[in-house]
Amino acid sequence: MTLSLYSPQQEENVYIRRQAHTWRRSGLITDDQFRAVLDDTDPRVHQTNLFFRILFFVFALLCAGAVVGLFAWMLERKDEKVLATLVLFFSVGFFMIAEYIVKVRRLYRYGIEEALLMAGMVCFVIGLLMFIDDYHLNRRAVSVAVCMLFSVIACLIYLRFGFLYAALISMIALCAIPFQLSLSPTAERLLLLFVLSAIFVFSLIVDKSDDHDFKKDRDTTLQACLLAAIYLTVNLQVLGLVGILLRDSHIFHLYPKSFPPYLYWSSYGLTFVLPAAGIYWGIKSRKRLILNASLVMAIATLATNKSYLGMTRYAWDPAILGIVLIALSVIITRWLAGGPKKARYGFTAENILNPEDHGAGLADAAAALTPGAIDAGQMRAPQDNFFEGGRSGGGGASREF
Repeated sequence: MTLSLYSPQQEENVYIRRQAHTWRRSGLITDDQFRAVLDDTDPRVHQTNLFFRILFFVFALLCAGAVVGLFAWMLERKDEKVLATLVLFFSVGFFMIAEYIVKVRRLYRYGIEEALLMAGMVCFVIGLLMFIDDYHLNRRAVSVAVCMLFSVIACLIYLRFGFLYAALISMIALCAIPFQLSLSPTAERLLLLFVLSAIFVFSLIVDKSDDHDFKKDRDTTLQACLLAAIYLTVNLQVLGLVGILLRDSHIFHLYPKSFPPYLYWSSYGLTFVLPAAGIYWGIKSRKRLILNASLVMAIATLATNKSYLGMTRYAWDPAILGIVLIALSVIITRWLAGGPKKARYGFTAENILNPEDHGAGLADAAAALTPGAIDAGQMRAPQDNFFEGGRSGGGGASREF
């Protein structure tokens, strides 16, 4: 049983069409083959490009907020219970409208339904908070309740509509709960690590090899995010590195030396184990996103190594790290290019896929907003100058004058 409003075949057809566009741009299939793929994979939904998706999202979100604000302003009674009831009413209405336009209008990642769902989630949480405000509950309990509400609602949105960022919102809200319990820093880290590890293991269990390609791609993205979150939880020095980059270590530095020695040195070992395991897993399973995330984690490990060992940092450390990374990239690229057909074990340094075209890009938007950008590149016709050609100060006496 699935909660999704879209059938697996619809999701798979959308995924195949997206891949087919990439294959055609890359020259892997002909135009006739591309048209054959499109004919066989009609998802029967309405889609738009990324630019208009963001535009519709922002516009619909502003409209939803304006409608709620207008009705709240028109209320004769400004009682908090009445306002809470109104906000909850609109939250349910937003959810129902979003489901209606998906079922009837068959919108898919159109931006409008996404804005309604986000507005409905926020209104629902705000309405419940206004209702329970009279009970004067503990602030800690209210914070935990808010995190739980966001986590559960965002998870239901992900299961119902398939928005990947809704799953990320759910995980972020769930991970915020340990920091609302007034625990010690050690207990907070351990509890957060346990929660993330449990979710990660669960994602590996439900990740089946016979699933549809769209589900594999979605699960890979979530697993990469979870792996990165586990690494950020384990690495006690990474926030201090952010503080150094921003030249304000007092804001981001959580004083890793205050942690127990066993936890401190265990985290130091895990900062090497996690990227290595992720790189091995990404190569073996051919999951590029896992491999990219693991490589970024490996760079973060090299950048925080001196902080863990208490060694002195120098101004030239980033330059040395950059030189090492460039040398490694050149060596790996030459090694791959030296193989048969410039590939080894199915990996190549050649870019065989062109990036996806989302329609109007940032450069196009900037050009449209820049005064005079439209006719800046046009050739201007030379204008007649009736004052040239004159002699002896005659103002053009040898011509028309």
